[in-house]
Amino acid sequence: MIIENEAYRNKYHLFESREEAGNQLVCFLEKEIIDIMLAIPNGGIPISEPLYYHYQPKEFNLLLIRKVHVPWTQEAGMGAVTPDGNVFFNQELINSYSIGEKNVERKVSDAMIAIEERKHYYELSDYNVSDKIALIIDDGIASGFSMIAGATWLKEMGAEKIIIAVPTAPLDSLKRIESLADKIICLNVRTKYPFAVADAYKDWYDVSSNEVKKILDKIRNKD
Repeated sequence: MIIENEAYRNKYHLFESREEAGNQLVCFLEKEIIDIMLAIPNGGIPISEPLYYHYQPKEFNLLLIRKVHVPWTQEAGMGAVTPDGNVFFNQELINSYSIGEKNVERKVSDAMIAIEERKHYYELSDYNVSDKIALIIDDGIASGFSMIAGATWLKEMGAEKIIIAVPTAPLDSLKRIESLADKIICLNVRTKYPFAVADAYKDWYDVSSNEVKKILDKIRNKD
């Protein structure tokens, strides 16, 4: 089930910032009992902060899904890797650009190393989602392969219910993900291409690891 704000369909520059987008998601979402809230770093962390204080989940952590980048740019991905090393490929893209097996393997290895580095840097503990209601948060969905990887991994780990909340995404990607989640909330659904997550925001920047760490420390020390 996909829930959208129809007034935002195909609109641009709706959100002043990620924090404001998170606050709008708070206002748009029904009250849910959330066992575990999982933010996809780095962009999903500022989105998640207002949601965390609203829902007060029993547990908060990061969903360390890492994009497998194409060899020539960090802006495009040919798949995604889960925390346990499962890889989900965009085979159509790999074939269309004739990306060789060695290049693919190298980029997968880079992604797995990055996951381990982030886990150490953010001092993350392992978590159990079995029989739990999980809310996944990100600052937007583009191709959807990172979210597909994350939702599939949580299903395999035994999550009872999966809810996805994002400010913006293309309709095609949402439909690709729909069967993996019990509910998807996306404020700004777009059907026009080219699509960029950044186009939903007035103030867009790359979220630094330092900012992520500060928000994590704030949440961890809330008591």
